[in-house]
Amino acid sequence: MGTADRKLVLDGAAWLGNVLSSVFIIFVNKVLMQKTGYGFKYATTLCALHYLVCSIAIWATQAFGGAKKVSLPPKDLLLFTATANMSIVTLNLSLMINSVGFYQIAKLLIIPFVCLVERFWLGRVFTSRIICSVCVVIVGVAVVTVTDLNLEKNPMGLLVAGLSVVSSGMQQIFCRTMQQKHHLSSHELLSNTAPAQGWSLLVLGPFLDRYVSSSWVFQYDWNVPALFILAMSCSCAVLVNVSQFACLGRFSAVSFQVLGHSKTVLVLLGGWLFLGDRVTGKQLGGMCLAVAGMVMYGMASSGAQPAPLGKKVSAEETALLSQNRSDTAEAVSALPSGMRSTLSPNKDIRGMRESV
Repeated sequence: MGTADRKLVLDGAAWLGNVLSSVFIIFVNKVLMQKTGYGFKYATTLCALHYLVCSIAIWATQAFGGAKKVSLPPKDLLLFTATANMSIVTLNLSLMINSVGFYQIAKLLIIPFVCLVERFWLGRVFTSRIICSVCVVIVGVAVVTVTDLNLEKNPMGLLVAGLSVVSSGMQQIFCRTMQQKHHLSSHELLSNTAPAQGWSLLVLGPFLDRYVSSSWVFQYDWNVPALFILAMSCSCAVLVNVSQFACLGRFSAVSFQVLGHSKTVLVLLGGWLFLGDRVTGKQLGGMCLAVAGMVMYGMASSGAQPAPLGKKVSAEETALLSQNRSDTAEAVSALPSGMRSTLSPNKDIRGMRESV
């Protein structure tokens, strides 16, 4: 097998592993968190456990010689951890405040946001076809927004969703640029960030979960089946994290987001088919339009070679631009970022967040 073929196989395996593990963990967490399941409604604490278990798995791999230990500079580690934690917190709050349909489709706004960042920060130039496809995505999101969100009654929902888009997009961009800046592999970056995120979220989680669920995680009535499902969730989170960091190291953040529409579609369809979620005609139309825009983006970007701007760029930016040009074809975050999922305390579970 040639180098190109081997890369294609590894890219496909990373993408497929991320899609399958991300979708599967959503439904595992539904069993763990929903009232008809085991009622573990402490989403941020759960995410902290995901990262800590992932850290243990990576440390075990390093101990047996499967990977080398590399340190990330404290400044970059702090920046990444703060951004990723903000993504987790705002995504959890967004699903609590907003409807699931708006929450899922609002995530698609990460694509145009990342496009803007790559355009003005990394100097990437997008073709007219790519710009058109991104506009279609935005229109689709707008249709669902009008359907699901009354801005006069719930401006906080829009604010939190906006913060989740910005923090999630930046976390995914940092995931790629920091790997390139410090010459780290995906698991080497994850071995640095997972413990930092795990411990910080473990401190923050109980307080945020107390606010969301009106009860402390320490008051949860543990039992053996619940522990088994929790262990399954944490195991899935290891796969989600590893596959997401692998994807973000191989593909651009825009590519990761655009081909990620497959996860969005599977989650929405799964909720409709198996969980009794209701989807109106207007919602369905907006979702289809948004996903169509993402497919258009994939087709447009597969033949596009983004050119750098005329401005003077640093050596680091030049290296990043060179790598970005080779990755315009689509493939699927992290979430983020580990797996993030949540439960609204005031209504039945209608959706869960997956991510790095």
